Amino acid sequence: MIRAVIDVNVLVSAIIGPLGHSRQVALAWESALFSAVTSAGIIANLEEKLSLERITKRYTAGTPATIRWMQILLSAQAELVLVPVHERQQVTGDPEDDYVLATGRIAKADYLVTGDKGLLDLSQHEGTRIISPRDFMELLDQHRANR
Repeated sequence: MIRAVIDVNVLVSAIIGPLGHSRQVALAWESALFSAVTSAGIIANLEEKLSLERITKRYTAGTPATIRWMQILLSAQAELVLVPVHERQQVTGDPEDDYVLATGRIAKADYLVTGDKGLLDLSQHEGTRIISPRDFMELLDQHRANR
């Protein structure tokens, strides 16, 4: 089964936007079309981002039911990996991005799904392909068609 780390920006987009590729990624995850991998730092970062004024002011930050849905997905349908401090390599210059890359590397994830241009420009990191939500959905569709 495909193993993927879902970046915080995709998780936030899936919560605040009922349409779009980020929501489709979350729905595919919920349907067990791939195995999601996460870490405590990604979960904490999600909670932090959802409480930012620029998010809460501009969006409703999702309904309580949508936020709870994502929390359930993270707690019940994602493999949680430990990312020790010594495993966080400086790759991008952004500690949050470096943490997400470390999560993918430690988990031996096939993909990191992100909307972050800096991460997308890397295209891969230590065996983990870095792709957009749109490209990931196309890949899942191809994978299902080939089964």
